[in-house]
Amino acid sequence: MAESQSGSTKFLPGSIEDKLMGAARSGDIEMLYRLIGEDEEVLKRIKKMKFVDTPLHIAAAEGKTDFAMEIMYLKKSFATKLNKHGLSPLHLALQNGHTKLALSLLKIDESLVSVKGKKGFSPLHFLVMKETNRDDLIKFLKNYPQCIDDVTSRNETALHVAAKNNNVTALRVLLRWLRRTNNRSMLQKQKIINATNRDSETVLHIEVSNPHPDPEAVSLLTKLRINTKAKNWKNQTALDILEGRTQEDSCNIWKCLCILRLPRCLQAVGRIPSYLLEVISQWGYEIKHMSADRGNALLVVTVLILTATYQATLSPPGGVLQANAGSNDNKPSSLQVYFGSNNTANHVVEKIEFKANSTAGSSVLRTGPFLWFFIPNMVAFSSSFLLTCFVLLTLVSGFFAFVLMLSLSTLLFCLLDSAVLIISPNDSSSKILFCFVYILVYITYLAIAPVVIPKIRRFFR
Repeated sequence: MAESQSGSTKFLPGSIEDKLMGAARSGDIEMLYRLIGEDEEVLKRIKKMKFVDTPLHIAAAEGKTDFAMEIMYLKKSFATKLNKHGLSPLHLALQNGHTKLALSLLKIDESLVSVKGKKGFSPLHFLVMKETNRDDLIKFLKNYPQCIDDVTSRNETALHVAAKNNNVTALRVLLRWLRRTNNRSMLQKQKIINATNRDSETVLHIEVSNPHPDPEAVSLLTKLRINTKAKNWKNQTALDILEGRTQEDSCNIWKCLCILRLPRCLQAVGRIPSYLLEVISQWGYEIKHMSADRGNALLVVTVLILTATYQATLSPPGGVLQANAGSNDNKPSSLQVYFGSNNTANHVVEKIEFKANSTAGSSVLRTGPFLWFFIPNMVAFSSSFLLTCFVLLTLVSGFFAFVLMLSLSTLLFCLLDSAVLIISPNDSSSKILFCFVYILVYITYLAIAPVVIPKIRRFFR
């Protein structure tokens, strides 16, 4: 046997092995079985060879999905073999842009996602080099989230590789996925984001060194709380690198400079939504990775808190006014919301009726003590409601989880409605609670929406 110019093993012309490689290039499955019929040991002989391009390598490089799948069923061990370039069939498929073929191979054997090749590159590292299809990137990360921890021999993560190859699409997808995923805890996310390679460079150092650094990627990195003060082997921060490039005529550089020069106090304010998202993701991570016994125990505690806070709302401290304790002021107050301009004759008015002051069923507390009691009580109820929803989505099947969450939502509505319209002592406390309740409900349902909506979609398909 001789070696071809490409570096792959070249079998003797006319041999069974040579014909088999030709069948792999053309994707001829019928030829494959004819050759196996002529020589049943052909696949076994190729398997015994070290660092060889197997028929699976050839099919993966050429994008012959059906042929590759057929070989996987016949000789799955070919998928872990490395050729003379140190690449597996999965690496070759991703290197040549055949992402769907690679995903098909992974469906047969998920362990292939951890096979490392030349320079310690995993399949994800090859994927983020060139892949610009967001759907394929998201699907890969969703199905194989553990690969985000893989590093090369230079201690580079997939983030480093995407930034180094200037694949902006892949870098953005990776960063957005890290923000939203509950497959990693906050500490694990921070470790991935702030990881440094052998030259002490974070992904931020590499991104700002690119000819056209991406402001959106830099903004996402700051929202994920990357250490902007980290220094590389040249003792430079990312800001130092950008300031050294101010003479270049690039608007992207100036945009990145503005992001990194933003005062810390303003950065902290801008990160509030990110903090909330991180807390919710952390809750999801903790619940997803806890045992069934701990999940059941958590569910018991959250239900107890729901019960206690709900009962406290219906029976506030000091009790409520009775039917004969009403005051002379029985006229309800209202809040009018205008849609459109007040100067036009035909505008739409949404009128929200509040209760009359000190009517039957109102709390005997004054406005200040009432709000000091009810607002923390509602926060406790909403937090328990949110945790209960997460636990139910983890422990219960989709349909039953949906029904239970609908019941809990009705309970939440009854609680908030009674607090705003019935038990509040006067119209001023009603209006304050109305604003607070609106924000609380919005945040609560916004938190569970990313988890609930995909489940509902799958149910109705």
